[in-house]
Amino acid sequence: MREKRFDAVGIGLNSADLLCVVERHPLFNTKGPLLEVSRQGGGQAATAMAALARLGLRTAYIGAVGDDEEGRFSLQSLRAEGVDVEGVALQPGRASQFAVILVQRGGPSAERGGRTILWRREVALRPGDVREDIVRSSRMLHVDGHNLEAELRAAEWAREEGIPVSFDAERALPGTEALVRMTDYLVASEDFPQAFTGEASLEEALRAIRRLGPRVAAATLGESGALAFDGERFHRSPAFEVEAVDTTGAGDVFHAGLIYGVLQGHPLPRTLRFANALAAMSCRALGGRAALPRLGEVEAFMRQARSYPE
Repeated sequence: MREKRFDAVGIGLNSADLLCVVERHPLFNTKGPLLEVSRQGGGQAATAMAALARLGLRTAYIGAVGDDEEGRFSLQSLRAEGVDVEGVALQPGRASQFAVILVQRGGPSAERGGRTILWRREVALRPGDVREDIVRSSRMLHVDGHNLEAELRAAEWAREEGIPVSFDAERALPGTEALVRMTDYLVASEDFPQAFTGEASLEEALRAIRRLGPRVAAATLGESGALAFDGERFHRSPAFEVEAVDTTGAGDVFHAGLIYGVLQGHPLPRTLRFANALAAMSCRALGGRAALPRLGEVEAFMRQARSYPE
């Protein structure tokens, strides 16, 4: 097998995020102070690639931006992490994704770090925008389901090349099932499996998803960690306890951890534990990328939590 240029290629959303910290989420028709404001790069696939680059992997991002300040900022934030962006499609005259994220600092402990996201986007990745050479030159392809036709084309190339596909499943849309069938590792948001399959329980929904083709069907469960089904048994992996400042991007970072474990050939329980650790560490600062750890930091964090499975 020829040497691959990239360890992972991500296709999906990028964003310029304006993070606004408030004591409590505001009530309708009220005013209140902002405790902190920060502008950072975001987006599901983009953040996953940034997290993998921080771990030392060679990554590339494919998506779309407009010729505006938000697009320039988003690309620069990825370049700063060492993510290759030569496959990004420039769409002049269209607005890049921009998001305002309200992060709650006060209230009950279960609510601290919770966020509300308001976004705007005009750009959309089209099938013809996807660079086939970049997709085929990766060891793993990651998609987030927001540009289905483009992602399906990339997944077809990946399958021809024998490249595993990871899917960050968040929304059940027309065409989503076709992408699920071409996925090897599906990790969904907590509500997706039952909404997508119509099954009453999460376990049965994950079973139904795996029957469509993925080797592993999983869901992230916030403070409860993650649940994964590999066709033989369910694996429950608890979350790590941290003082959460902001949960923005934690799911995106979990996917990065899963991809890292798969590429390293780790067993599924160890991979899930690593992904949970990575996601927890990302919650310790404002924004989805501000607290992305390096590999040694994750390993030290896991050792301190004991019971590090081999």
